[in-house]
Amino acid sequence: MFYEIGGDLMKRIENVFEALKQLCLEQYKENRTIVGVSANTISSLLGIQRTNTSSDLNKLFKEKRIEKVEGKPVLYKVDSIQLRETSLKHKEGLEENGVSIVEGSDNTGDVFEGIIGAKLSLKNSVQQARAAIIYPPNGLHTLLLGETGTGKSMFAETMYKYAKEIGKIKSNSPFVAFNCADYANNPQLLMAQLFGVKKGAYTGAERDRVGLVEKANEGILFLDEIHRLPPEGQEMLFYLIDKGIYRRLGDPNTQYHAKLLIICATTENIESTLLKTFTRRIPMIIKLPSLKDRTIDERYQLVKSFFKIEATSIKSDIHVTSNALKALLLYDCSNNIGQLKSDVKLCCAKAFLENMMRRNKQICVHSEDMPDYVLRGVFKYKEYKEEVDSFINKDLIKFSISGSNGLETEDRKIFNFYEALEEKRRLLEDKGVSEKDIKLIMSLDIDTYLKKYILNIDDENLEELYKVVDKRIVNAVEEFLKYAGENLKRRYSSKILHALSMHLASAIERISSGKEIQNHQLEDMKNQYKKEFNISFELKAKVKKLFNMDLPESEIGFITMFLTMDEEESHEGKVAILVAMHGESAATSIADVANRLLEENYAIGYNMPLDQKPEIALERMIEIVKKINSGKGVVLMVDMGSLVFFGDMIYERTKIPVKTIEMVSTPMVLEGTRKALLNSSLEDVYDSCTKLSPYIGRIYKEEYRFNEGFKNDVILTACVTGQGTALKLKSILEEKIEISKFGIDIIPIEISDRVKFKDNISNLKKQKNVLAVVSAINPQDEELLYVSTSEVFNKEKLIKLKEMLNIIQTINNMEDVIDESVDIDAPKYIKAFKRFYICLLNSNVTVSEDILLGLILHLACVVERIQKGMELIHINAKTRLVEEHLNEYTIVKNAAKSIENDFNINLVKEDYINIMKIVYFL
Repeated sequence: MFYEIGGDLMKRIENVFEALKQLCLEQYKENRTIVGVSANTISSLLGIQRTNTSSDLNKLFKEKRIEKVEGKPVLYKVDSIQLRETSLKHKEGLEENGVSIVEGSDNTGDVFEGIIGAKLSLKNSVQQARAAIIYPPNGLHTLLLGETGTGKSMFAETMYKYAKEIGKIKSNSPFVAFNCADYANNPQLLMAQLFGVKKGAYTGAERDRVGLVEKANEGILFLDEIHRLPPEGQEMLFYLIDKGIYRRLGDPNTQYHAKLLIICATTENIESTLLKTFTRRIPMIIKLPSLKDRTIDERYQLVKSFFKIEATSIKSDIHVTSNALKALLLYDCSNNIGQLKSDVKLCCAKAFLENMMRRNKQICVHSEDMPDYVLRGVFKYKEYKEEVDSFINKDLIKFSISGSNGLETEDRKIFNFYEALEEKRRLLEDKGVSEKDIKLIMSLDIDTYLKKYILNIDDENLEELYKVVDKRIVNAVEEFLKYAGENLKRRYSSKILHALSMHLASAIERISSGKEIQNHQLEDMKNQYKKEFNISFELKAKVKKLFNMDLPESEIGFITMFLTMDEEESHEGKVAILVAMHGESAATSIADVANRLLEENYAIGYNMPLDQKPEIALERMIEIVKKINSGKGVVLMVDMGSLVFFGDMIYERTKIPVKTIEMVSTPMVLEGTRKALLNSSLEDVYDSCTKLSPYIGRIYKEEYRFNEGFKNDVILTACVTGQGTALKLKSILEEKIEISKFGIDIIPIEISDRVKFKDNISNLKKQKNVLAVVSAINPQDEELLYVSTSEVFNKEKLIKLKEMLNIIQTINNMEDVIDESVDIDAPKYIKAFKRFYICLLNSNVTVSEDILLGLILHLACVVERIQKGMELIHINAKTRLVEEHLNEYTIVKNAAKSIENDFNINLVKEDYINIMKIVYFL
């Protein structure tokens, strides 16, 4: 009988014999003695029936190749001479049946012994891993099972290092890792990544490309989240496992050969997520325990190692208070080791920043530096007092710089991050930036590191999200979005899932620490998106159930905003940064400083000579914007003057989204460029910069007062480039047309998108008489006078606007006359008539003041007649008049809708003809 593995045939009994020798060698290395191995252990290891294993062992015993130890269970072992011979063979660099053996603790098992818990909770897992690697001839394909954050990726890499240590694979053999979730929704691309592509296999395949299988040849291929691999992918893999053969995508006629060991990992139940035909070909299944199943001793060793890594990163000892350490040892760490490591990083980062700001002599982690969910661990102290006290016997514990100089990749990143903080502080101080601004910029960088870590992860990868956000939060958001999608008939992408999960985690932490959450768009969300707002309470209920926390109404407003996000927004490229200032070198100098500090040549500067005409500068900046825009828009940072309005003018001409920030400073350009490089959205970059500007904050506070204090007649200034520009337009209009004498107010608003812009106008029209809109976007409303941003500087257009305001004043003065002489609601009528008049104005119809007064009185009488049911005297030859003046008739009829709608009446044909005759002198 033969046993098949990896495409090679060997006698089963020899496999059993080799496995026994290796297990005995492991026992000797660990305990310096050989106890023996049961048939059941070898059976589980090889995945063969126990009866067959017992039969083979007894046959080996009869052949006097092994020893037998009677008892329950019966144990088998090799004699010391055989073990010594096996060890010597490896020492001399020889191989027996394709299996390399390592002698001495200096080699065998060293890499595994470095894993915390290798002799405790991970003992069985380590033994299985060693056996999987040493098994002849090429090792056993392995499946790692475990929750998120249990260290499956690290364990797979350790198996790879072990294989190199014992000479199973060459020292330069590859380790290729691939996350199946990255292309789970695109089987074609997934197959291309794994097996390679033949030129022309699909659109965009312009050349032959090798796959990861070929890259991993003679080494190890690690497939994370294997449950996300579609069935067809599993089938192609088990063909590779069986035959050692595969084919590239688009090339069915050519066979390629590969010799490699496959290690898979999953968090899911393999019975329901993987094909049985696939799992049958993975003989070794290793389960890694979750953090809650590991001992306090192991958890302390983990925390200790993480603090030592951080101490090495910042080149300084780290002191930790006893309460802080107790919390880390005992809190519910749902995302296991990955989350524990992230939480230690965050605590150290906060302590590091505090040390820099206060110039403390030592870096100390206090309980105040920890999130609330970590602090709750202290509540379990009484339950685990005896175990915890064996590690913590003083108020302050010091973790010194590790002797190891081999940091992992992510640790190098945090190392650079710490150095960058110190360097940035020094440079900002040299530039004369205030202490307040320095602290703000640097505190943002702590959060930025974590955000950058997330942004580098594909948004399809939930396991990576779990590393930075409580799994309960992610799952709650996932369920909520599914519920919202079903009720709103929408599909929410993984980008929304990631964004809302991270936002909610931040909100929960903020609320826990007693910080206020403000949402200035709350009322708009409640009024414009009532259904989405009500649905958002579902997530509030989930948070209440999970964390016993009440989300405030302002946070419900933020959740609503996520539900209304435009899924069609482009996510290609990065936000561009353009600095424009007056002078010969001001803009390029500031842009250059930001680029040098960030070590990226990204921000662009445009210097506008003092004698250059604005028209020329605008044309040149339009060309620059067209060049640097990569799909996400441009943040335009300017100093003053005409440059403030260029953003809206550029948008008018190019339709490229532009956000304008005035009174630019070096920290603002630095922050904007940094955020842009992190793939932040246009809104995120803009918001981050405005937070750094005391000027912008002041003008918002002093000038933007949207409340009941506004007059009834209003003009809107609206900008796509930010509310600051809208405020500037307001100031210019107030000055150029002496707005105060007309008894109206100007309200500045920001345009986030066209739909919301129109919704905002509709809501304002219900409260006020909106007469005109000054904006880069035409609201397409016949009842409003539209003035484009560029026309604010056009004398003729402003004259037209001023003339309209004079007429509006005349109309307002007629309210008392109507109230005294006509039996209708005079204020309501005057409001409707103003919209009627603007409709005529938008159709290029103008009337003299005398005609206007007569028209106001005439239409008021028409409304009174219809409301009282009085008869109308019919006009002869009405059909002929309409036919001869059809265009004029249509204009009048459309304009009259404002009055008809407000009074819920219908004018008849004769009414329209009478109005037409008055307006056009017919």
